[in-house]
Amino acid sequence: MERARNLLTHVISFFQQHHLGTAHAVVGVSGGVDSMVLLHLCQRALAETPRALGGFSVVHVHHGLREAADDDARFVERYCRDRGIPCEIARVRVEDVRGEGVEAAARRARYEALAERARATGGVILVAHHAQDELETFIMRLLRGAGPGGLGAMRPEAEMNGVRILRPLLAVEKGEIERYAAAHGVPHVEDETNEDPRFFRNRVRQVVIPALRAVEPRAEEKVMQALELLWAEDAYMREVALEAARRLAARSDDGRIAFSAHRLAELHVSLQRRVIHILLNCFSAREWTWAHVEAVRRLAFSGSSSGEVHLAADVRCVRSYDTLYIGHPPSAVPAQEAVVAWDLLAAPEARVGHGEARWRFRRLRVAHPASARMPSPWWLLLPADVSRAEIVTGVPTSERVRLFSGHGTKKLQDVFTDAKLPREWRARWPMLRVEKDIVWIPGILRSGAHLWRGGPAIVIRARPPAACPPGLGGR
Repeated sequence: MERARNLLTHVISFFQQHHLGTAHAVVGVSGGVDSMVLLHLCQRALAETPRALGGFSVVHVHHGLREAADDDARFVERYCRDRGIPCEIARVRVEDVRGEGVEAAARRARYEALAERARATGGVILVAHHAQDELETFIMRLLRGAGPGGLGAMRPEAEMNGVRILRPLLAVEKGEIERYAAAHGVPHVEDETNEDPRFFRNRVRQVVIPALRAVEPRAEEKVMQALELLWAEDAYMREVALEAARRLAARSDDGRIAFSAHRLAELHVSLQRRVIHILLNCFSAREWTWAHVEAVRRLAFSGSSSGEVHLAADVRCVRSYDTLYIGHPPSAVPAQEAVVAWDLLAAPEARVGHGEARWRFRRLRVAHPASARMPSPWWLLLPADVSRAEIVTGVPTSERVRLFSGHGTKKLQDVFTDAKLPREWRARWPMLRVEKDIVWIPGILRSGAHLWRGGPAIVIRARPPAACPPGLGGR
């Protein structure tokens, strides 16, 4: 990206490169020097090169966080009214419900307001970030432990909340903006909070940036050059990671995303981190850091059969054997026993569940079975005199099942644990019951109740849903 020399030429060229000739632009204007210069340039660009930009309107987002907020809104509104520019004051409520800090919460509210207005016009958003903002953002994300995607800082064009966001001044240094404002008499207001050291960005601006410039006066330009390389490589790696995420992960019934720990381990470590980052972004657009991603990797490769890590924005990663689940915790709904009665004489088939969680059971009559041994635990052999059965789900895991050997019983909880059945499946895993006795847990266990002792028999085969955990009972 070349350094901007003539700002008007630069902005017109930017509009043309991003094909804004028919687009309506919602310009975010705070009243500060950067956004007021961008607004002034939009006015001149539309007047001198009408085909560069389809048109624009102004939105001033009123956060209500500063005593001078009303004065800033009136300033922007008056400037636009005097020049016939459409202007809206968008009042937002800033709530730090995610524990992200007031700065981040205000930013999120601001972009949501801008995106809402842009969607209404089918347009784009223009904001006035410049090269120093980019440098500050890069340093902030570096210090917060961002990965390659986050270190890419702000892009000249991005998408947020379903709307294109464009930053025409991103290659422009702050000094050039200030010189333009002075040369063209562009009025603006000062935000006193820009000097408040309580804010992280201000501390970076006041302490870190001057130190960098003492070492390299062209710090912004150097970082922009590095970012262009990072953007290109990040775009390529992101496509590779997206494809890997599609192969690896799937939505579970409760809205979380499930993936296999051993399949994650097959990926290169750089892809592991990117895939995890993509999955986290499905639940929150916050800036996920290296620490968050590594917490998930540690859980995946810990060797433990269970575990849980709380990340941020109420997003958690839970491990159950080889499967990890990322997402918001599901609502705790007590398991309720459900019963499907099956007349084995009249109905050759029974089904339980719905959609992707549907199970199918089919019975056959066999006059003289060759052996009591079934091909797998997904098959059941019953005496021919059994005419009725029940397929049940939601059985309390404290209930006991008679062992096949005939010696003793075992809690369902222990049966499921030994079979490594994920907890998420236990309440909805069907069992076949005859005369109140649990006879069969498909894919897992044949009990010692109602065993075939010879003669005619009934053979039942269970067909589990495709989403059910693989590897059970030699499936």
